[in-house]
Amino acid sequence: MKTRRTIILATVMGLVIAPSLLRGSGTGPEAMVTHARSVVLGPGGSRDAMLNALVEILDAALVVLPETSYSREFRSRLDAVRTLLKDGALFSDKIHQYLGLAYKLVTDGQAWQLPQELKGPYRQADITEQARKVGGRLFDSALAEMRAGRHEQCLRYLLEIVLMVVTPVEA
Repeated sequence: MKTRRTIILATVMGLVIAPSLLRGSGTGPEAMVTHARSVVLGPGGSRDAMLNALVEILDAALVVLPETSYSREFRSRLDAVRTLLKDGALFSDKIHQYLGLAYKLVTDGQAWQLPQELKGPYRQADITEQARKVGGRLFDSALAEMRAGRHEQCLRYLLEIVLMVVTPVEA
């Protein structure tokens, strides 16, 4: 009888504690984006860390992807990009093409453009700092939209982050 109560008590405690542990484990889309932000905007990470962070951003995008008329095509484009990134490609025309097409799906056909702040003539240090500022704003916007439940807007910002990183810019 005592063993039975102990088992029931342990089961109930497990059901109560497990969800809070899972929330804190950092596996949700918000945690994924926050982690990727620390890598992308952090000081000089490795190429592999950057590739993994970009894949993590795309994974988060797939998690928040709402059921829409373009969901299937969007998922297929992001899956192709994830594969290319995992294979080590970063500045690939194919990556840029697939991301550009996915971006058009989310923005009703609007093509992505490099942010205006990054179009002027800069020295390498200046453009890197400027890109970090723009990236920080994009990450903030993506997280705010995610928290507000506006998933399509969140997708747009997440794609803008990845597109900005994979687009070579002349310094």
